[in-house]
Amino acid sequence: RYSPHNQAEDSRLRTFLKTRLNLSITQTDAIVRSTTDEVWSQIDCRQCAHCCRTLEVVVDSADVKRLAARLKVTPADFSRRYVQTAEDRTMHLAASPCPFLGEDNLCTVYEDRPSDCRDFPYLHERHFVSRSMMMIDNTAICPIVFTVWQALKKRLGFRRGARGRQTPAAGFPATHSRPRRGRRRIS
Repeated sequence: RYSPHNQAEDSRLRTFLKTRLNLSITQTDAIVRSTTDEVWSQIDCRQCAHCCRTLEVVVDSADVKRLAARLKVTPADFSRRYVQTAEDRTMHLAASPCPFLGEDNLCTVYEDRPSDCRDFPYLHERHFVSRSMMMIDNTAICPIVFTVWQALKKRLGFRRGARGRQTPAAGFPATHSRPRRGRRRIS
């Protein structure tokens, strides 16, 4: 699991990804995806379910309608029972742990789960680098994110404590098309 002693190194990796890695967004995302697939094949989410126990799950109207239909209630009834709306009008499941997490760590509404759950831990989404702060946060929640983050340090040629210019991973040409900002999903 994640520990505070990783903070300085993870901050350096984030800086490395954003400013020193000489790979395109597409190349970086491809490395993240393949690393994620390797890690995911070794870790069973159902043994952990920590995300289901601790994270606030954002829902939208499509999620509410889909889940209401699954439970055979109206969207209004579903919202009254399960949804809370924040001051910024963001809707999220009101309970933590998730009310749909079974005692066996399986999601009781898996086929109809919210989009936020479908997408978590966001490792297959484009523009990984723009979400690197969220990834650091998620290393404390998800063993898959933690393991991918650690594997990326090796795979991308990140040197612990190194502050100099880094070189691209083997087999990937250097390029300098790297955005400074990007979309960040709040989980």
